[in-house]
Amino acid sequence: MATLTHAGFRVLIGEFGGCDLYFSEMISAEAMIGGTRYERYYTMGDPDPRRLVYQVVGYTQERIVEAASRLAQTGAAGVDLNMGCSAPHIVRKGGGIAWMADPDAAARLVERAREAVGDRSLSVKVRLGATEDPEGLVDLCRALESAGADFITLHPKTRKQSAGRPARWSYVRLLREKLTIPVIGNGGVTGEATLRSRLAEAGDGGVMVGRAAARAPWIFAYLRRRLRDGRCEYRVDLATVARRFFTLLESHQPPDFLATRAARFASYFTQNLAFGHALGARLGASRSYERIREELLAYFETHPETRIHVERG
Repeated sequence: MATLTHAGFRVLIGEFGGCDLYFSEMISAEAMIGGTRYERYYTMGDPDPRRLVYQVVGYTQERIVEAASRLAQTGAAGVDLNMGCSAPHIVRKGGGIAWMADPDAAARLVERAREAVGDRSLSVKVRLGATEDPEGLVDLCRALESAGADFITLHPKTRKQSAGRPARWSYVRLLREKLTIPVIGNGGVTGEATLRSRLAEAGDGGVMVGRAAARAPWIFAYLRRRLRDGRCEYRVDLATVARRFFTLLESHQPPDFLATRAARFASYFTQNLAFGHALGARLGASRSYERIREELLAYFETHPETRIHVERG
């Protein structure tokens, strides 16, 4: 969720009612310890530090543990160790899913991080691994549990499986049956139907929603209402949401970050439009914040019939 779950976007979700736990975008342990002028933007606690988990990615135990220690002192709910990122440039350096290839080192990292974060929660995000290996996955996660992880989030895909491949939530059920700590399922939850389907496959438990929230920042409020009240309409004014996003982005991110964050948001948000593919692709490839903002808002001015969106998925 790099470039997506920054503080401004989390505030937008919070204005729709929020979620139980927010996760930050990935924070590089090496960059944080090295000291950069952008560090304060990554460590903003908005909208509620008590419900924020900082997600850390890194390459050495020493840097990750030091970053976790610093983040635990901010008043946040907890720290999450990312052992699931499959971005090639991160994996090549030994970060993300590369940690899963050495269960002993991964367990030692969790053990050291457990001590470093004190009374804050410590969680780990994992994938299936390089290949599907149920026994190996269970052994790894049991080791992480024994080392002190409070909960595990599983994105049930292998390293090379893309976002278009279906998530295998049967593995979420497997871990829930084999571990005593909570296992959060992640992947493929886009609305009520997919949420119910994933829960049916994996059993009751926590669910993490990622990219679907970029398309619909109101998704948590919508799902709560549907699960509570059954069938109901959830209407939003897309133009108002977009304008509010840009305002929050400008107040929570440095000028250097505006274009990349706006482009990523626009590529997902335009999925709410019946014929928004071309617009989303164009804005998603843009490197001009002003162009992205002006073109997206102008679209709603010239196509006012598209402003009101009714969530039904």
